[in-house]
Amino acid sequence: MALLAFGVMTRIPPDLLGQYFLENAYTAGGGTNAVNVILVDFRSFDTLGEIAVVAAVALATFALLRRFRPAADSVDIPDQQRTLAAWEAAHPARSEGTIVADWLLVPSVIARLLFPVIGLVAVYLLLRGHDQPGGGFAAGLTASIALLLQYMIGGAQWIESRILVRPLTWMGGGLLVAVGTGLAAWPFGLPFLTSYFGYADLPLLGEVPTASALLFDIGVFMLVFGSAVLLLIALAHQSIRGRRAAPRGPAPTGESPAAGREG
Repeated sequence: MALLAFGVMTRIPPDLLGQYFLENAYTAGGGTNAVNVILVDFRSFDTLGEIAVVAAVALATFALLRRFRPAADSVDIPDQQRTLAAWEAAHPARSEGTIVADWLLVPSVIARLLFPVIGLVAVYLLLRGHDQPGGGFAAGLTASIALLLQYMIGGAQWIESRILVRPLTWMGGGLLVAVGTGLAAWPFGLPFLTSYFGYADLPLLGEVPTASALLFDIGVFMLVFGSAVLLLIALAHQSIRGRRAAPRGPAPTGESPAAGREG
């Protein structure tokens, strides 16, 4: 096996399709990051199908968890949730969702300060993805982490009372942007999802490379971000839902419910 592995690793590989992508990533797609150019240019139709699947999975998961209530005889609620419920019941004057933030005051302050920072990192990954590691997928997941921290620190009620989160709008808008970028090639007599690459002469900046694939990548970013947030909301709302009420058993033999109440 060692000789076989040595022979395979030292053998000069034949010309493969990957070599074509590496050599033509910049000249044909306008980017030096071959992986991202493949995703948003050479095989953009596959990427469009992939983000559609991501949206379908997020919607299906949300639909399954939207009305989910654990059975009364299932695993008991965590100790943290029981303690939090008892504390909120003992302090009715406090606003819902603020107690957790008070318990974790220092982490909550740090998480809120990191919110815009993580957002800027997501935008940075989105804009540099065509030439450096990054892209719409990485940027969308990074942006969702900013909201994830707020949900973990402040809870679902606290964050949703302060930030208007509409994941379905992000998902629908992202899909429309991605499809619209592909349809924009038709008036020029080009196939669907054909990208354009060139240079724009901007004041103070000079010649700046521009590629229509960036618009497609923005659509990917919006849809991935919306899907991740939708899954996050579906899971976060489980922590504020009670269990299903236990089904009432049959009345004892020979005794009606009314008779039991009279007694």
